Amino acid sequence: MRQLLPIVVLLFLGNIEAWSQDHYDPQKAPSSEELFLKQGTGSRVIATPGQKYLVLDASPFIGGFHRYRFFPGDNIKFRMKNETIRFNETIASVDDTGFTIGVVNEAVGRMDYQRILLEDIRLLKVSRRIPFVSQAAPLLPLAGLIFIGADFFNKGVDNKRYTTDTSTLVIGGSLMAAGFICYKFTFASLKINSRNKLKVLETY
Repeated sequence: MRQLLPIVVLLFLGNIEAWSQDHYDPQKAPSSEELFLKQGTGSRVIATPGQKYLVLDASPFIGGFHRYRFFPGDNIKFRMKNETIRFNETIASVDDTGFTIGVVNEAVGRMDYQRILLEDIRLLKVSRRIPFVSQAAPLLPLAGLIFIGADFFNKGVDNKRYTTDTSTLVIGGSLMAAGFICYKFTFASLKINSRNKLKVLETY
């Protein structure tokens, strides 16, 4: 009886795989654009064929090529030419040469809309989730502070509290510096130029 158990299990698993293949419909497979949409937040406008969205094709000196996509409903952080204002707003709509953001006018209690031309954008602040690197960005500086603090408040080799040494500062500082580098890799400010191009594409 025990010898039949593995055979029954194998037959059962084989039937499940065949059943799943029978129910797979290639016509219903999501397109690449649908997959990109599902990765975003729930505030995005569900795209239909012909939906325009922003694309930033970035080729930084450190790291490879990466494409950032911004759909209506996404948050966008940018700066414009000849201005010091940091915009951090939601995209209301996208057209062929620019996009519109919604700005809350607290004085009159309403939403005002401002159109931004792509040619007026000086830089974009983007984030890229890199395995282990993104998670380490906030943890490494904290670990450095804890390491220095533990040496400062506890008795060290000199059997004294509230003292530290150069080696402790070097190790703790190195951890904080590594966290800063991880942060820069995860959150970058990219200037719009020949290497980092901002344009408009359409879903299909």
